[in-house]
Amino acid sequence: MTIPNICKVTGLKERDVREAISILINQHGVPIVANRSGHNTGMFIATDEAELNIGVTSFKNQVTTMNARIRAIEQADLNGWERKP
Repeated sequence: MTIPNICKVTGLKERDVREAISILINQHGVPIVANRSGHNTGMFIATDEAELNIGVTSFKNQVTTMNARIRAIEQADLNGWERKP
C-alpha cells in the first residue's frame, strides 16, 4: 500500500505515517519493506525471503542513489554552477 493510500484510509498525515512505519521497523522489528518498481508499488510486510529481498534491494538502490546525490552536492561549484550549460 502506498503512503498516500495509508493516509487516506487512516486519516493520518504523511509525516505521522512515516514515523509510525519507522517505529514499527526499528523498535518492533516488523519487516516492512517497499516495492518501488512495476505495477505493485508500495509498502508491505514481507512474509518470505523473496519479498524481503525485493524490499532490501529497493532500499539498497535508494541508498546508492542518495549517496550519488550527496557526492554531487559535496562537489558542487558554489560560485560557478549558474554559468554551466
